[in-house]
Amino acid sequence: MSRGVRAARLALAAAAALVGAPVPIAAEPLAPPSDPHFLGRQAWGQEHEDQWAIRRVGLTDGPDSAWRLVDRSAAPVVVALVDTGVDWHHLDLDAGNLWRNPGETPGNLVDDDRNGYVDDVIGWNFVENHEKPWDHDGHGTLVAGIVAATWNNGAGIAGVSPFARIMVLKALNGFGHTRASSLARAIVYAADNGARVINLSVGGEGPTEVERSAIEYADGKGALVVVAAGNGGRDVSGWGPAGRGAVLTVASTDLEDRRARFSNWGRGVDLAAPGVDVLGLRARRTDTQRDLPGSTYQPGSATVGGDRRYYRANGTSFSAPIVTGVASLLIAKNPGLTSQEVKRILLHSARDVETPGVDQYTGYGLLDARAALAADPRYFVEAEISSVRVVATAIEVTGSAGADEFDSARVEIGTGDAPNEWKVVIEGIGAPVRHGALGAFPTSELQGARVWMLRLVVRHRNGSTREARFRLNVG
Repeated sequence: MSRGVRAARLALAAAAALVGAPVPIAAEPLAPPSDPHFLGRQAWGQEHEDQWAIRRVGLTDGPDSAWRLVDRSAAPVVVALVDTGVDWHHLDLDAGNLWRNPGETPGNLVDDDRNGYVDDVIGWNFVENHEKPWDHDGHGTLVAGIVAATWNNGAGIAGVSPFARIMVLKALNGFGHTRASSLARAIVYAADNGARVINLSVGGEGPTEVERSAIEYADGKGALVVVAAGNGGRDVSGWGPAGRGAVLTVASTDLEDRRARFSNWGRGVDLAAPGVDVLGLRARRTDTQRDLPGSTYQPGSATVGGDRRYYRANGTSFSAPIVTGVASLLIAKNPGLTSQEVKRILLHSARDVETPGVDQYTGYGLLDARAALAADPRYFVEAEISSVRVVATAIEVTGSAGADEFDSARVEIGTGDAPNEWKVVIEGIGAPVRHGALGAFPTSELQGARVWMLRLVVRHRNGSTREARFRLNVG
């Protein structure tokens, strides 16, 4: 065994131990790509790697790359992109990157599969109601490249998943605008035509009933719906479809692994992924950031490469497809996973960043492709403090504490917003609690300070833990 392979196995063993899984070494591991921008840096004068965003979540060219956990002959996965369309003639996309409708004969002007759409070979244009979902805006092509740009073709970037087969569903026009009905029709089409993952890098104020119904329909058909949290720097509770029902809502992080300032936040956020300087594909004759309201963007400044075929951008729109790509890798490796299992793996394998525990800024944390692909599908550790109230002379704490192999839980307190010391006030929680009483402690414990932090720590039998915090002002 070579030193490099041995190092890879040790690194993967460490990741697997964290989430209680055996080391899933692929029979013929997928070798990381060699595309110029994946290996390069300073393409636009920056210090970080050109594709730093996917590298940060474990998709690297090193011996411990997450890609090495997937067999190179893994199954293709249908991924629907509900967006502005795709430039399918881009140099860094080929026929192998696109979904092909097996029931449709191209160009015969007949609805061969009788699904109500004529010649829907690679998808559909729900804006203009025809079979050519071309991208006149650029947003959808950028997203498509993040998920599935062609590997090892000597040009450009590498997509997250070489197994993704992009179903192109144009539901936004050339200005990035849409109607709820168009989104809903696209989501239903994706679900009916076998999409395992549906990416929605779209959103706005006030979710609609038709969108919610379409998402629930897709969830019932076994599709994982990944949604961008939005870029308003505001509570996602007033946004949609992010943070609503059966979706996985993705926020953005920056180069410091902190929530990007523009990223929406709130209880509806599930997970985070890099969303700053994300490199994707540029659709011909587009500059998607030009003329954005209130923007100081200089036209052409986001294009990358001598041939100007690549494009960098900020936004949760470009964090979501990183998660979508990793979800498709999980399904490619194990096609039997359900959408709920995929979601659970992504959340519970995430790397905790910024505020400790599950929080309103990054949810369960930063996407970790390596840990996700090494995870046992059954693994989870849940910690939540939902409320704290005074009952006579005691403080009663309510929430959830659980795991697939639950060991124990405890509640601790510390002074201030960032305690240096913790005191156990509720211990011996020996059985899982689901939305119930975690225990109580005397009010006399809260003396000497106005602000206290409560910390629930849940321990898995394999030794891993998850925590949740609750700020209490007793002033």
